[in-house]
Amino acid sequence: MELRQLRYFVAVVEEGTVTGAARRLRLSQPPLTMQLHSLEEELGCALFEREGRRLRLTEAGRAFYQRAKTILGLCGAAAAEMADHSAGRMGTLRLGAISSVHGAMLLRWLEAYARRYPEVRLDLHNADTYQQLELIRTGQIDVALVRTPFSAPELAQLQLAAERMLAVALPGQLPPAVPLEALAKRRLLIYRRWEQVLRMQFEAAGLEMRVHCRSDDAQTTLALAACGLGTGIVPASALPDPAAQGLEARVIDAPQLSTEIVAVCRDPRTLPQAARRFWALLEEQR
Repeated sequence: MELRQLRYFVAVVEEGTVTGAARRLRLSQPPLTMQLHSLEEELGCALFEREGRRLRLTEAGRAFYQRAKTILGLCGAAAAEMADHSAGRMGTLRLGAISSVHGAMLLRWLEAYARRYPEVRLDLHNADTYQQLELIRTGQIDVALVRTPFSAPELAQLQLAAERMLAVALPGQLPPAVPLEALAKRRLLIYRRWEQVLRMQFEAAGLEMRVHCRSDDAQTTLALAACGLGTGIVPASALPDPAAQGLEARVIDAPQLSTEIVAVCRDPRTLPQAARRFWALLEEQR
């Protein structure tokens, strides 16, 4: 198996057709098709099923696509790191961050880091907590900023900030105090990974939780709240300046609804120099 076969395979998956992949790779179709057949023969299974002119991944193909992306990501990272060494640069900080820390908190850390190490390049990956943990485990990034709750006992963890959950809505729609009772039967806009935690708290209080929309990131929840579709529930750091987004925010009066921002890596002692320095900065500023 060759890396070029993996690149060809990924291109076909992402383009949906051999024609589109050939155009992207600047190849003719026959050698590309031949390489795909050769890859399937070596793996001993079909990776695609045909639907007219388009190709659909088999179950094996979907599993192999994730492996191929990981392998190519690692190779790209290794090549970039060696290029940095060759050029005498101070390296690249491969950092993952969830959407709800993209405000003032992340900017403060990156600004402080850039002042100390202006020659270090930044490779920033945006994904949710569980995707970030997988990127750490597979070596595609060095450090990730994620949010509890999660389970990753095999990873090093650095607690950075604890915060409460906010109710957010258009101005004038929230009472001065927001206990869970004030949110019962409201049209709620929630970040999907918080649904189970919220539902457990509502049920424990004997209250009904009315979910109008689930989404996969805090910024979508905020955008929907700003459109007047309901009351959003987000971590405090997701909304550093409510007025700037035309929203009003209140801390939910339920102390059990809290979360913590955590930096994770595989082992601080084995981090590349650029990442090790960022980890040290986080330890100083927490």
